[in-house]
Amino acid sequence: MAETTTTSSSSGTNKGLVVLLVLALAAAAFFAYQAAPTLPFLKDVVDRDSRTVASLSREEQVVLLSLGIQGIAERNEKSSVFGFDVPGSGRATFLQYEFNAKLGLEGKDVTIEPTGEDSFRITIPEFVFIGHDNPNFRLAAEDNGVLSWITPEADTVDMINNILDSEAQQEYIDSNEDILRDQAEVFYTSIIESVDPDVTLTFDFGQDR
Repeated sequence: MAETTTTSSSSGTNKGLVVLLVLALAAAAFFAYQAAPTLPFLKDVVDRDSRTVASLSREEQVVLLSLGIQGIAERNEKSSVFGFDVPGSGRATFLQYEFNAKLGLEGKDVTIEPTGEDSFRITIPEFVFIGHDNPNFRLAAEDNGVLSWITPEADTVDMINNILDSEAQQEYIDSNEDILRDQAEVFYTSIIESVDPDVTLTFDFGQDR
């Protein structure tokens, strides 16, 4: 009877050790699982810079401002003979116009570089006239002399081209430069802060160089 009691006690001890071992492994697995969710945060911190740079690598043109332009263009022409103006031969043409002018920048020319921990410098290129839409050009009025028939009619296509030529485009940019700067800062700040709201940004504009 004594031998039987000893064997039963030894078997019970072994089972107890197995149970303790299983509990220990389960506890270790539980704490490892609890710690795991912190790992993706560490990965985000490491990858933040590359994600920010990727967000700013825009190849297309970026429209920062749309202007509603309207006005009246005037052209006066007259005929001359041997260097003398012919009285009554004048033509005055008035062309009414309106369109939306799109101003912005070339996204591919924007650069970003780190200037320290959690700080970057964004270099903005010179602003450009990207294009226009919703154009409306129409002849508003004419003021012709009695002999205006000897003077060719005004070329309205040429008048439209003058309204949209490079000189006029630059004038639109120059007169709205402050707004364009503000819009550029807001645009790229919103992109970067969507990745990391705690970064410090400085802007360098091509117009200042």
